[in-house]
Amino acid sequence: MTEYGNQFAKAIAEELRAQKARTGKTNEELADTVGVSAVTVLRYLRGQRQIPIDVFGDLCKALNVSAADITATAFNKAQGNLNNEVDPSQLPEDEKIQYVLDKIKVGDQALVASTDPYKEQEKEGGDGR
Repeated sequence: MTEYGNQFAKAIAEELRAQKARTGKTNEELADTVGVSAVTVLRYLRGQRQIPIDVFGDLCKALNVSAADITATAFNKAQGNLNNEVDPSQLPEDEKIQYVLDKIKVGDQALVASTDPYKEQEKEGGDGR
């Protein structure tokens, strides 16, 4: 599979997982509806196993979501990932922090608030803290 194919498949799984969370359905409920084991559903939703198109349709129906919506969102995410965009929600906590710090840094300067209440108090003669 190509890099794009991998990104697209991962994004499909991610979108189905998000819809599952929104609906509150369990893997067991989905497995019963779709006709596969709960472990297989888990593997599909983690992106560890390719989702056959018929099962994808059944999962979308069970999750009460349009296959077209899932596909369109996955397409956009996969395109973004090919352009080296990172989905920070998929990063471990320590990497999320570094990602945000890198995003707010411009050259050698970091972005700062336009007003700093501590500086205002220092001007008035207090230490601000």
